[in-house]
Amino acid sequence: ADSDFDVRLVVADESFEECVERYATPHGSPVEVFVLRLSSFARTGLPGSGSEWDRYSYVRAELVLDKLDGAIAGLVADKATLTEDEARSLASNALDDYVNSYYRSARNQQNGLALGSQLDAADSIGPLLTTLFALDRRVRPFNKFLAFELELEPLPGDAWAADRLLARVRTIVSSGDLPTQQELFRDVEALARQRDLADVIDGWEPDVAWLRGAGG
Repeated sequence: ADSDFDVRLVVADESFEECVERYATPHGSPVEVFVLRLSSFARTGLPGSGSEWDRYSYVRAELVLDKLDGAIAGLVADKATLTEDEARSLASNALDDYVNSYYRSARNQQNGLALGSQLDAADSIGPLLTTLFALDRRVRPFNKFLAFELELEPLPGDAWAADRLLARVRTIVSSGDLPTQQELFRDVEALARQRDLADVIDGWEPDVAWLRGAGG
């Protein structure tokens, strides 16, 4: 009841200023209309555009009108799914970011830095989710839609079933619980090795066994 409708209006470049004045609405309006130039729309939401954060907006967008004989539909479809190259690069980088934050959380806990450990644990969840969705060539959803996406289109593998993954996420974000992080890392490592990302995990040697929870 307190949500709004987001509308993207793609217009010819020469009509941009006129359409902004006529159709754009301020943030917080029941219907928020954002006007985009046709010349820049192809890059909107894609890597290097500066608007990567908004890519999920196009994943389940409803195309109401396309006056360019399917050209707009094609551009929207390009934003809704990662290419193989995008997915590979994104998953690799995000996986390394996840391990980095988890490593910092574990070291901080080892050194008695409880707050730092919990903050780093929370920081690890974003790149973890980016990795999991990228490995399925999917755009990571906004946080408010995470449970919705996991239920609507589950990630493959029992370790990533909605109930199990969300329970772990809640535990890690709320407390930074180390055994939960260790268990999660073991599943992430197995997935990474299955999906040809072993080099990312092995880049954390000689600490991989420790990250699994073995040793001191």
